Amino acid sequence: MIGQTRYFEEPGKINTEETLKIAKERAKELGIKTIVFSSSGGYTAKLALEKLEDKEIRLIVVGFPDRFPDKLKEELESKGHAVLFPSDYEFNHPGEAWELLRRFGEGMKVAVQVVLMATEAGLVDEGEEVIAMGGTGTREYPQGGGCDLAIVMEAVKGKNFFKVDLPPFEKKMKGRKIKEILCRPR
Repeated sequence: MIGQTRYFEEPGKINTEETLKIAKERAKELGIKTIVFSSSGGYTAKLALEKLEDKEIRLIVVGFPDRFPDKLKEELESKGHAVLFPSDYEFNHPGEAWELLRRFGEGMKVAVQVVLMATEAGLVDEGEEVIAMGGTGTREYPQGGGCDLAIVMEAVKGKNFFKVDLPPFEKKMKGRKIKEILCRPR
């Protein structure tokens, strides 16, 4: 198998459309039925509705209730997608993992985190392969927001994120949760 990772020159919102395109193409190639991503205020969710419109792909959006538009939430849900607010569930997050994942970029941390949330909320089955997307945050980066990273990941709950069976080799390989990096800022 030969894969390809797309590297963006700059991080941020400007890469959202291309990230969505890459995610959709890879989902089709692998037969993945679920794309999970963060959309704090709705920008990425609205664009995803346009670009990822496909009856075979279910979107799971993790947003913030105080910033995510009610009308957009209703539209997503009416089309069979799901919107998850972290304040609605109790999550078991492996906090020590976040700093490590940030070394790959903020989007990697977010992509993994939203899959753990969706899995713990029962929106994704543990073990299911999904496309996960995240982006460069807006807090200290004016061009941030949107999605600029996409991965293929095996859905897992937070409490199981670090579980890896050691030898034999086959079990160790099955313990990997992040399968592919599709695109990310350089």
